[in-house]
Amino acid sequence: MKYFKAISMLFAMFLLASCDPNEAIYEQLDMDQAPYKQAIEYTLTGPDYTSLGGPVASLQAFTNEDPAMAYIPLLLKRKFLALNLGSSALVTYNFREDEPLWEQAGFGYVLTPNDYAYIGLAGNAFSPDIPASGSLPGFLAKKYPNAEAGDEVSIIYNFLDGSEETQNLDLYEYDGEAWAWVETTENLPFVGYEFTDDDYAQFGGDIAAYQNFSDDFPADLYVPAWLRNNYPLAVDGQQQVLKYRVYSGGAFHEIAHYSFDGVQWIRSSNVEQRSEQYIYGAQGWAFDPTIRFIMGSADYMVLATSDPIPHATYADFGYYYGAAAYYSNFDMRLAARRTAKDSEGNYYDTALGAILDSQGPEAAVDEMFRRIVEEGLILLLQHKYPEAVPQTGGIDVHYIVGFETYNDNFSRSYLEAEYQCTAAGSPPQFTLIEGPRERE
Repeated sequence: MKYFKAISMLFAMFLLASCDPNEAIYEQLDMDQAPYKQAIEYTLTGPDYTSLGGPVASLQAFTNEDPAMAYIPLLLKRKFLALNLGSSALVTYNFREDEPLWEQAGFGYVLTPNDYAYIGLAGNAFSPDIPASGSLPGFLAKKYPNAEAGDEVSIIYNFLDGSEETQNLDLYEYDGEAWAWVETTENLPFVGYEFTDDDYAQFGGDIAAYQNFSDDFPADLYVPAWLRNNYPLAVDGQQQVLKYRVYSGGAFHEIAHYSFDGVQWIRSSNVEQRSEQYIYGAQGWAFDPTIRFIMGSADYMVLATSDPIPHATYADFGYYYGAAAYYSNFDMRLAARRTAKDSEGNYYDTALGAILDSQGPEAAVDEMFRRIVEEGLILLLQHKYPEAVPQTGGIDVHYIVGFETYNDNFSRSYLEAEYQCTAAGSPPQFTLIEGPRERE
């Protein structure tokens, strides 16, 4: 019996030693702990675009067809695993406008005068009476005698229809015995040039070794010199479309348009940088078009200079809105400033004075706040965002404006008001949703 009791005591001691009596408490603390949240700013890099694949990877930018809001939530989820509910991210990215004509450039072998002479065309152009399809298969057989089944070649040639001459591109594929026509692209807006292995070799180093440009050896740094060397007789306004390989977390072809300004070759761009807000909610990351800002001195000055009852001496203050640009706040002091009187004892702001006399100070303060949130801040939004639209990506656009008031008891209040853009135009229209309220 004593032996059994000893074993029982040892077993109990083992259980106590092997179990942490505070484990349940720790688990509950973990459950009660608020999710980790943080406000971050992030700018997408080359590997980010490449990781998204498709047109975004090849263009290194988002477009109207492939908007940022369709990709960035997943990207944020992958890159910032620790962030949780309440987090926000201001994301800056490349956005490409509608496709310019130079992106429709054709790339391929361009027939030379000697080629036309070989074919037997004295005018250096095909026509409806002398179609390219009648001559190009034989020309290709002569030019590419070692072609293998599946090889493709793009041929660019002049085409004369009446008095109009254009440049067309024909795609041919070798079927093992002959060159077969695949398709024709008519009226090319530009004829581009695609870099060859010899072109990459001119640069030496890693560019020559890997036959591509990269983040460490960017095309923008090397291509202008290549253009100067290869087009020494370029004239002001001359244009050139180039196609070359780039490696940035993955390999892709890039098309670039350069213009010569008489001194140097300058790359054209239809890419701009944009910034959007994303928030982490119950469903994860989501696009948030809400625009938030806290009024600064310049914002108060907009209202001071637009005030229907300007101060007689100070240009940075007005009686109607009460915006004080020098102090960056709205002056809400009744006797000290808002219901001041002139030398004859008349209120500068007669309407506010009448409310004060007939309804008392509380009603006067209510009127001052009404003017701020129902009139003044809407005027400010119209000034700051003249191109505002009601929706972005199908989501209503809201504006949250933070402001400060200086009160009768010499205290300060930090408030905000929320608005929604309800119509675009000149000016756009904004509707008060809520406010004033304590600033978040």
